[in-house]
Amino acid sequence: MRIRLTALFTILCLPVFAQNSIGWLATAPVANKVYGNLHPRIKLDKYNNPMVVWGDEGGKAYFAKWGGESFSAPVVISQPGVNVFATSWAGPDIAAHGDTVYVTYKQIPEDKSHIFIKHSYDGGVNFSAAMEVDVPGRDITRFPTVTTDENGNPFVTFMRVEKDYGNAHYVVARSEDMGETFLKDTLGSVMSGERVCDCSPAALVASGSAGVLLYRNNLNGTRNIWAGVSNNGSKTFNNSIRMDSTDFVPANCPASGPDGVIVGDTLYSVFSSGANENGLVYLSKLSLSHPTLLVSAVTGNIPGVVMQNYPRVSGLGYAAGIVWTQTSGGNNQVCLAVTDDLTRGFPQSYDTVAEGVMINADVAIGGGFIYVVWEDHVTRSVMFRRGVYYKKNKTVDNTSILIGQQNTTLRYFTINMPDIISCVMTDSAGKEYEMDLSYPKNPNICQINTEDMEEGQYGVKVWDKDGRIYNARIHLLAVKRAKDKDE
Repeated sequence: MRIRLTALFTILCLPVFAQNSIGWLATAPVANKVYGNLHPRIKLDKYNNPMVVWGDEGGKAYFAKWGGESFSAPVVISQPGVNVFATSWAGPDIAAHGDTVYVTYKQIPEDKSHIFIKHSYDGGVNFSAAMEVDVPGRDITRFPTVTTDENGNPFVTFMRVEKDYGNAHYVVARSEDMGETFLKDTLGSVMSGERVCDCSPAALVASGSAGVLLYRNNLNGTRNIWAGVSNNGSKTFNNSIRMDSTDFVPANCPASGPDGVIVGDTLYSVFSSGANENGLVYLSKLSLSHPTLLVSAVTGNIPGVVMQNYPRVSGLGYAAGIVWTQTSGGNNQVCLAVTDDLTRGFPQSYDTVAEGVMINADVAIGGGFIYVVWEDHVTRSVMFRRGVYYKKNKTVDNTSILIGQQNTTLRYFTINMPDIISCVMTDSAGKEYEMDLSYPKNPNICQINTEDMEEGQYGVKVWDKDGRIYNARIHLLAVKRAKDKDE
């Protein structure tokens, strides 16, 4: 049944506190303007190196990766002879899980072409051949986006619409073999009224068995944000939730989609909406285990700012950053708000990352940095800026953490402490690695997967759900495998 939250829906001001200190480095282009600048999207690999995809006006999709000082020369990620749909508000998308990277895009013309995906298992060095995601049928498919579960399996969300562009709805296609094959797509925009907004991309947020499809609906011209909810790993979507109550009725299609992250049992989503044309960026907080939803404008009304749009969010544990663009005094601005604790919301203060003429932006957080990319129409390039992120959490004494003995066969070590939500290891050269966590047998014992780590001394830093940081050191041993014993 549809979940109705009208009585529980509350507009509130979340607590306001000082913006965390960000030391911004110089702005630079990701690539020369000859490569285009449409709809850039950014993700980080397991070593927190940023990877960016985007499109150009000539039908190509590009991929570039950070090399420590600058980005590599862009490579055309789309196959020869395929023209890719790309515009300011929609285009190629990217997801990453450790060294596994997925890039998806839509071939044009829309009514005769398919959605494709490529995967890389070596951090974007080599990509597979392109694979069709959408099962052939009479529908037109549009606007693919991609995300992964905690095992690295991809989910591709896209729109299906009839040949006359009626009956638009969103579906989810999932893979159970790391993107080698895809199952038939399943309906995600369930029980939310007549149809979805046929010009606004959607986003799937996955965590454990929870899957939430965020999309903009169209109820007789009212373009509110809704969520289709799954509790079985996005195999089926049985519930729907209206995420905002602004009754947004724009004169034209907003062409602006939502984004989100899940931390614990709580979904945090961002979207642009409003009671008139002058939309604001909103943050919603939805408990997936209890039917409670809280929503607030991230900044509220700002004198001189006539429009906020295209928000994106990236999280690392309870820390998160929201980026958006806004119009002020005839210029555009790329803006960023950060928080150490999503449960407390975001400060109304924010950083202005760039000014000029820009439309869309994206953000990634990890390895002590905030990364922002945006579509710049002065330089005609995808622009990039990173900031050193100084968090204000208290550090707990090393003796507060107990590291269990390393398992030299399965390649992991354990930490005897509940509620760990993030772990970073640092090698002797100072390089940081974001680690994969699991609690397979005991909710009080966290396993840290070190399968891909080299032998040696490492610093270990973990964050708990309350934002506390714990430090320790460990010497990783060489793994003992069956073939080693035979030798």
